[in-house]
Amino acid sequence: MIYVGTNYHPHDWPRERWPVDIRMMKESGFNLVRLGHLCWDSFEPSEGNYNFAWFDEIMDLFADAGFKVVLDIATRPAPTWLHKKYPVIDITDRHRNRLHAVHRYMEDVGNPVFQEYAYGFAETLTKRYAGHSALYALGLCNEVGSGIPTFSEEARQRYMQWLKAKYGSIEELNGAWAAQRWSRKLSSFEDVEFPVSGDMNGAPERMLDMRRFFSDEQLTYLQGLSDIVRKYAPDVRETTNHWGENPVLGFDYLKEYKQIFDLPGIGFYPGVNPEDRNALFGACLTMNHRISEKDEPIWCLEFQTGSFGAYAPPKGVLRMYAYLSMLFRSEAICAWTWRSMLGGEEQYLFGLLDHDGLPGRKLDEFRQFAQEMEKLKSIGLPYLPKPEIALAYSFESFKVSENQRGYYKTTYLEQMMQTFLALDEDNVDCNIVNLRHIEKNYKLLLVPGHCIMDEASAQTIRAFVDKGGTVIMTAYSAKVDEHNTVFGTSMPGRLSDVFGIRANAFERPVYHYSDTNEGGLQKQKMNIRRETPKIKIHDSILDFPIDYYEILEPSSAEVLATFTNLESELPAVSVNAYGKGKAVYVAVPAQYELIQALLNHFYVQLDVKKGPETPKGVTARQVGDSVLYVNTTSSEQCINLPATGEGKISGRMYETTLHLDPYEVEVIVKEEKDDHE
Repeated sequence: MIYVGTNYHPHDWPRERWPVDIRMMKESGFNLVRLGHLCWDSFEPSEGNYNFAWFDEIMDLFADAGFKVVLDIATRPAPTWLHKKYPVIDITDRHRNRLHAVHRYMEDVGNPVFQEYAYGFAETLTKRYAGHSALYALGLCNEVGSGIPTFSEEARQRYMQWLKAKYGSIEELNGAWAAQRWSRKLSSFEDVEFPVSGDMNGAPERMLDMRRFFSDEQLTYLQGLSDIVRKYAPDVRETTNHWGENPVLGFDYLKEYKQIFDLPGIGFYPGVNPEDRNALFGACLTMNHRISEKDEPIWCLEFQTGSFGAYAPPKGVLRMYAYLSMLFRSEAICAWTWRSMLGGEEQYLFGLLDHDGLPGRKLDEFRQFAQEMEKLKSIGLPYLPKPEIALAYSFESFKVSENQRGYYKTTYLEQMMQTFLALDEDNVDCNIVNLRHIEKNYKLLLVPGHCIMDEASAQTIRAFVDKGGTVIMTAYSAKVDEHNTVFGTSMPGRLSDVFGIRANAFERPVYHYSDTNEGGLQKQKMNIRRETPKIKIHDSILDFPIDYYEILEPSSAEVLATFTNLESELPAVSVNAYGKGKAVYVAVPAQYELIQALLNHFYVQLDVKKGPETPKGVTARQVGDSVLYVNTTSSEQCINLPATGEGKISGRMYETTLHLDPYEVEVIVKEEKDDHE
């Protein structure tokens, strides 16, 4: 079953409006609503003084209307009264200035005072509504991972204790941090500071540990909320639209997702411009990340309707987004938000209803989608594939590459996106996996730009290949160890023998500019290209801009592709037989055309089944006996059908071709032939 609904904020609207909104939702075919988020002080206006009467009423109204409710445990933002009573929970910026809570997410979730009050509120709310007939799931707060880190003295004390637990002795810490460099040895843990001051960042080893500390604190906080739900509402599902991928703060979701999170959840925000393929499929990549290796569908607890200052995407796109999300295993579509808000920071982030409470064209698209879900009940949704390909993701590699952009000029996320887009173009599913511990069996493992190579990750790759798997790893991978210290051995670090190469040297065919002003002389940014390498693979020449390539020196590896248009041919892709499997190394960062060429090469060798054949821009999946096609482009697309079939949405019969209008969708059920024909 697919759930369709919206986010609703009853505390923003008069009581007499509530039945009107619920009736409109019901008439639109909605069966799901998310409530309670971002309003702690509506439940607890002052310390210990709770007011639940208003929320009891709205819960009962939704129960009477037959809705399932996702109730968010709204511990963020913290109420003003808590900030005023305990300023210690406030954020302190990198200049060591205390920041007043003038925006949302300005509380220190690791602070024990904040946690005492937040957990107390969570327990009270959970106990009250655990047995309510409308309650389907409890949400672990809203967008944990969003916000900014705090550098207060109290947080520094917690950081010291975290480091002491991790390293045990100051000697071990000095060794891990290469503290002999630039005379930065520590005499005791009391010497520890956050490695940021003003606009300056400290050494890479220290920056990584700081990111790990903030990540662990958020995971610990989420675990505490999860424990409360499981203790006081054991029969209720638990979910959250966390933001572990947030570039400013975020956390290492894959590290503990199985222990903390029950039902994967997300805010689905591809933007209002579907032409932005990175944004559109970046949202889908994030969905896969949240699911990881769980055999669960994902719930889009927030689903984009408008944007800041943009009323809506082009006509038809919201419905297209909804279908696209289902191809990436969504089970619930919950619009953000029902009615455009009159006040606050999101007053021009437009919802399904306009500011006057009347529906615009967006509600029509959601209504149409909800009605079509009734038609598609029989095809086997939600879509839950069993992927044969694993795509490794590393929160730590993301943070390392962002912190050291002078070297990692092709960002980690860009490498992830280029790889994911190549898979999507072939309509092939993948699971996003934690390289430190892969649980399921796969034929192919993709490791794009995984710059950190700790011992556990290296052993995973080694064992995967040894047992018969094929791994493809791209440039910038395995450059630093778990401390973010560069390997002093042949690269790829810890895996040079598995890949049968040495990859220490590299070239930049473009003029190199660094923000570090070495020598005190101002360097200029210049548009100069020194080389124009191309890649020859089989009988094809791939010609795309190459700004960085590594010099591969094969020992036992064979060359699969070469660089041309250079003074001499160099290996561009190597393949090494190791154990029962193969280790493939790509000398350039992941790039869509090259990754697609390699995938097509190994699909055949590994007997990996590609998805339905479609033109570029049409995403499709085989769902049971049906194929769901989604045209994500603004152009009409023509799809060649393998057999005659019926369109479950349109009711038409299709012989050999399917014409999809811009942003249109169709579900084709293959026509059953009479056995006597």
